[in-house]
Amino acid sequence: MDAQRALLDELMGAARNMTEDERKSYREIKWDDREVCGPYMVRFCPHDLFVNTKSNLGPCEKVHDLKLKESFEQSPRHDAFVPRFEADLAQFCEKLVTDLDKKVRRGRDRLAQELEVPTPPLSSEQSEQLSLIEEKIKKLLEQIEELGEAGKVDEAEALMRKVDGLNAEKTSIIQPNSKITALIQEKKMELCEICGSFLVANDAADRAQSHVAGKQHIGYSMIRDFLSDYKAAKEKAREEARLAREKEDEERRRKREEMEKSREKREQSRERVRDQEREKSRDRDRDRDRENDRSRDRRGNRHVGYRNGRDNYDRERQRDRRGRDRSRSRSPIRRDRR
Repeated sequence: MDAQRALLDELMGAARNMTEDERKSYREIKWDDREVCGPYMVRFCPHDLFVNTKSNLGPCEKVHDLKLKESFEQSPRHDAFVPRFEADLAQFCEKLVTDLDKKVRRGRDRLAQELEVPTPPLSSEQSEQLSLIEEKIKKLLEQIEELGEAGKVDEAEALMRKVDGLNAEKTSIIQPNSKITALIQEKKMELCEICGSFLVANDAADRAQSHVAGKQHIGYSMIRDFLSDYKAAKEKAREEARLAREKEDEERRRKREEMEKSREKREQSRERVRDQEREKSRDRDRDRDRENDRSRDRRGNRHVGYRNGRDNYDRERQRDRRGRDRSRSRSPIRRDRR
């Protein structure tokens, strides 16, 4: 009935039996609603894998709708929701596998305890027969020993043949129990590591194939394969992220080194400019000092020439004055006045 109802919902819609008033208040379910099964959208729902098996999980409480799944696959947000749905599925599958592995370990311990198969006990009648036979064998061996000491070889050999017959009879009594033990060994159980089912070791090929094709084995195989692929993909993503971080760190380190080298080059360039400026300043100072020296030399020569010229001028004036004085002393007019 549930399958037919789901088929009708898929063909005619979930609101096929509603009245007009009910249709007005009806809200259409979308693939990203909470009541929709995310694992079913992205891969499979574990509840669908074990129907009518010993591992039946019961019906899923969320919506499974093929149209919603098709809508999800065509949605532009598909890639953004896939990791979320896969994480939910992986979490649920991990719990199932953990519980199953515990069951497998318990079954393995149980089989390990049953490896030593005890020999089935003899019946009371068989025990009495064996006791009588062993007693006869013991007496015959004593007689054979006495005959051997007396040198009666032929009689001892005859009794030895009777001992062989009694041993054969003893073996015939024990033999059926050995066959039962061998049969039990043939029917020894083994454990399926995939689904945890107990199997008969060395069973017929068709029965083994039937087990492998069963729902429980296929369901747990799908779960284990999904977990293996999911973990491998996560590990690959972590490795790629690690390599990307290392590449980014290397790129940042390279840029820092380039910036450091560029800063060192700029500093060296500024230092060369400063050296050149200092050199030019020293050159200007040297030129200024030389110019000052030349200026002092020129000023010193001018002072010397001026003093010499002044002295010559003073001497000429003194000579002129003395000459005029002598001229006035000889003049007659000056005498008369005196």
